[in-house]
Amino acid sequence: MSKLLTMLSAGALAVSLSGFAVAADKEKTTQQPQAQQPADPAAGGATASQRDQEYLAALKKCEPLSGTEKTKCIDAARKKYGQM
Repeated sequence: MSKLLTMLSAGALAVSLSGFAVAADKEKTTQQPQAQQPADPAAGGATASQRDQEYLAALKKCEPLSGTEKTKCIDAARKKYGQM
């Protein structure tokens, strides 16, 4: 009988503590997120400057091209943004 009482007490304690965890989680999700610059996942969370973002946007415009057109587009973007 004492094992059953111990198990029920442990279960009641676990349930009561989970209420605190849920309340703490709700507080975190209701806070307003701070405005952040978009991060490059490949950079390990580092944020990119405005100039770097413009350079990456210019490179994205080169993606649909092929051959020498793509090479010229990439070279022009590198030269414009100093990424040689």
